[in-house]
Amino acid sequence: MNEKPAESCGAKVVKYNHLMNKSERYERQLIIEGWGEKGQNRLSRAVVGVAGTGGLGSPACTYLTAAGVGTLKICDFQDVELSNLNRQILYNDGDIGLPKVVAAAERLSRLNPEIAVVPHNELITDDSVVRIFGNCDLIVDCLDNPETRHVINRFCVARGIPLVHAGVMEFYGQIMLVRPPKTACLGCFFPHESSEVTPIPIFGATAGVLGAMEANLAIRCLLGMEEDSKGQLISVDLSTMEMMSIDIPKNPDCPVCGE
Repeated sequence: MNEKPAESCGAKVVKYNHLMNKSERYERQLIIEGWGEKGQNRLSRAVVGVAGTGGLGSPACTYLTAAGVGTLKICDFQDVELSNLNRQILYNDGDIGLPKVVAAAERLSRLNPEIAVVPHNELITDDSVVRIFGNCDLIVDCLDNPETRHVINRFCVARGIPLVHAGVMEFYGQIMLVRPPKTACLGCFFPHESSEVTPIPIFGATAGVLGAMEANLAIRCLLGMEEDSKGQLISVDLSTMEMMSIDIPKNPDCPVCGE
């Protein structure tokens, strides 16, 4: 009677358990209609860039990681400060003084060891954006300044990469999926000049809601559930719990995507 070596049997058991654990991790989303194993495999192969790991980036990164996006490329050039902690839920008091991406990468890797988190502790510019996000399938805008937003927008339009944009202030937020060349880009309606108050007043839960919405929109886009996006800006008012959809047409005179 031929018996298989114990080591070979043990290796198969370990592999089987790993597969079972992987299915268990994602089982509640696998049973969503239109998701399944095929959709999860698409997520596991996806490379997603997140620009900014602050108030919006914290929940966006958390839910992208938990959902099993294969590679998350995160970029931020700031260190954790005490004033961040009312809304930037990836961090705690012990992280103060650390680069945000270093602390974020450690948290996210512990949340889901199956994904790769690639941190970039640097400023996003026209020169650096290609190196940072060059191989991304989609980019999530979690920034708080117009200049860098337009760097990302120009890059996404030039490469035809979907861009999930969001912005927040006080109890208000906005979110939009930009799908070049089908939809309007940020250059069609978003001013290049900064008119924002510094520091920007933000309630933590506002950033949490909009960041989670960004993760939702990004994942739906990666799964092919947002193929018919028509360039709508969603305005969110958490003081009244109201949402409004605004059609944003392409601007033929847009300096980025115009004719």
